This record gives sequence, C-alpha cells and structure tokens, in this order.
Amino acid sequence: MMKKIAYSLSAAVLAVSLLPWQSTHAATAEAPVSVTPITNEITVQTEANFKNADDVHSFIINAARNHVSVINMSVKQDSDVNGSSGYVFYNSSIVKEAPGYDGFDALSTVIEQAHQYGIKVRAWVPQFQDKAAIDRNSSWQMRSIDDNGRISTYTGQNGSEYYVNPFEQDVQNYERSIVKEVVTNYNIDGVVLSGMDFDTNRVDMNTNTITSFRSTNNFDPKKLDFTKSTDANKVAQWNSWKADQLAAYIKETSNNIRAIKPALPIGVQTDVTNTDGTSPNVQVFSPAVDFIMPVVSYDLTAEAVYGKDGIVATTEAQANGKAVIPVLNPDLSTNHVLDIYNGLRTEQPEISTVNYTTVGQYTDSLLRNVGLNAGY
Repeated sequence: MMKKIAYSLSAAVLAVSLLPWQSTHAATAEAPVSVTPITNEITVQTEANFKNADDVHSFIINAARNHVSVINMSVKQDSDVNGSSGYVFYNSSIVKEAPGYDGFDALSTVIEQAHQYGIKVRAWVPQFQDKAAIDRNSSWQMRSIDDNGRISTYTGQNGSEYYVNPFEQDVQNYERSIVKEVVTNYNIDGVVLSGMDFDTNRVDMNTNTITSFRSTNNFDPKKLDFTKSTDANKVAQWNSWKADQLAAYIKETSNNIRAIKPALPIGVQTDVTNTDGTSPNVQVFSPAVDFIMPVVSYDLTAEAVYGKDGIVATTEAQANGKAVIPVLNPDLSTNHVLDIYNGLRTEQPEISTVNYTTVGQYTDSLLRNVGLNAGY
C-alpha cells in the first residue's frame, strides 16, 4: 500500500511540473488499453480425477485458485480406455455405477464443493459410446460396412470401443432417460450433450437405420461404394440425412430437459470440422440449445480458430445467434493461446468464454495453465 501511495504522489508531482501540452501527451501515451476478459471453463473426466471426496475437495480448491468458472463434469464414462463406457458416477436407478462409485456419488460431491467456491457445475453427458447400453441389449450395438460390403459391429478406430445405434428409438429413449434423471435429481447448472460425432461415414448400418433412410431416399446405403468418387454425392446425401437425424435427437432431448427445468442452460459439444464422418447439423439444432462448443484440434493455427473461415466463424454462421464456446487443449503454449485470444478479441469480440478439455487427469500443471490464461 505504501508503494502505491508513493507512486501516486510522484505521478501527481510529475504532472504538475509538465507543461500543458506535455501533460496531455503523457496522459494519452499512458492510458490503459481496455482488454475484454475471456472466461475460462473446463471439462473433466470423472474417472481420472474424482475417485473420492478428498480428490474432489483438493481439485475444487485448485480450480478456484486458477479462476475456473465452470466445471463440465462427465456423469457417465465417456470412453472405454479406463473402464467401460456408459456406467455412471452418480446414484442412478437406471444404470449401474462405474466400478468404485457404487458408494460414492461423485456428481453430488462435486456440486456441493464447487458451489461453495462459486464454481458452476454442468452435467457433461456422453451419448452414444456406451458399453453399459450394449450390456443391456446387444442388438443396440452400432454396425459398419467394409469395402467388400460386409456389415459387422463397429468397435471404433482402435478396435476396442463400444457404440450404440443413435437412430434406434429404444436407444434414444434409454439415453434420454439418463439425461432426465440427472436433470431431475441434481442441482446442476446446465447440461452438455457430447459424443454425437461419427468418426467414419460407414456407420450406422443397422437394419432400422437402413429402413428409415430408404423410406425417404432413393437408394440403399448398403450399396454405397465409399472408395469411389462416383458415389460421392450419394455418400454426402447419406451423411446429411444422419446429421439431420442427430439434430432432431438433440432437439427432442432439449424439449425433455425444458419440461423439467425450463431455464436450465443446454449446450452441445461437437466436432464441426469432421469431414470424414458426420456431425449434427448445427443450423438445425441450434435454436433448441443455449450454446455450442466446437472442438478445436490441437494442431490448428490460431487463425484457423478465429479467422473468417475458421472454426468460430463457421460455427457462428450456423448458430442462430447462440453462444459459441471454443474447446481448446490446456497444454497449448502461451504464445498459441495469446494468438488465439488476441484474434478472438479482434475478429470475434462476442466470444466471452473458452473451454479447456483434456483426456485423462487434469494435472496441477494443466490447471495452472488455465489460471495463467485467465490473465491474457
């Protein structure tokens, strides 16, 4: 405090000693530049970060220290790496808790702790990578087609993942029931739907999907040759139809949430840059949600984020005025983050929030990066 007072007195003496034109020039040169603050939020994989109440307590304190405003917490396992996808981290009457969570309601604990520090908690709800659903009904498993026209179960890019058919009505009802259970029973601050981006355009070749597609289109998707350019227009038609079906699913899920808690914010995390597979049609589903979270690939340049043809502009063009929250990697270099933030402030000043998402443990160093970025 003494240094601040001394500095103020010295500045006053200096101003008095300057000639009028000098005083004006000095004030102009030293005027602070107004910088719009960008709010930081994070997405956390529960199984890698919240194994018990002590984990939650220390994590929340660290998050508060590093200026985290929102935690998007996975309420069910989103991958098959550290366990089986689809099993949950809260007290559910619909699906079993993930191993180690049958006596620990991680969602309730995170909400209670985070709210004490003014941090909001959204339920991050993966949708269609779901081993638990397949364990319930094996006919729900997603199917794909190979170059020889053979149809088989789809096991992901690494051969050990489990996906359900998102166009099966029973699957949709099941996935929505989990969302509705969380919204009804927990004091969450929002919902984020994720995991609705196919990583190959060869899915979903389930019988009901094919039947539904053929009812409104003029060909059988089983006859597509994904290797030939002559079939490119039909492949695009197939992908577009699936994107619209996913968008319709989002709209209906949003209606379910609104019926329970009309004011609860709803968002969708989506990979809008996915050109080989299919993402939901943002233009179609955006009126039904409050914000959209496009994932930014780690190796993209800053201009590919904020430029006129970048991810933010591309998403905003389809977002019908809804908020856009770019999803970044917390391990980005300082220079990369500064380039992105400065570009956003110049090209998309309406962007007020970014999300930082990492796979696995949110280490102390990654949280420190988020805290440092809050000052840029």
